[in-house]
Amino acid sequence: MNKDPLKTGKPDATPLMSAHDFAQWGVEHVAYIKPVEINGGTLFAVFAANGQQLGLMETPDMARAAAIQNDLEPLSVH
Repeated sequence: MNKDPLKTGKPDATPLMSAHDFAQWGVEHVAYIKPVEINGGTLFAVFAANGQQLGLMETPDMARAAAIQNDLEPLSVH
């Protein structure tokens, strides 16, 4: 039987995450790809998890490749 209270009991309080920590969560691991309209055409913007735009590409495949080449996991935003 497991008598370790950290593994069997409920935590006393929910850990809090600051707004800054939340904004930085995943910033070094995830890139979001979103189509954007610019001058009547569609480009594909690559954003960090914190919302910072990292680049613009002509195709979604180029955007995914850029994310992967920079060690980021590309995710699509619709």
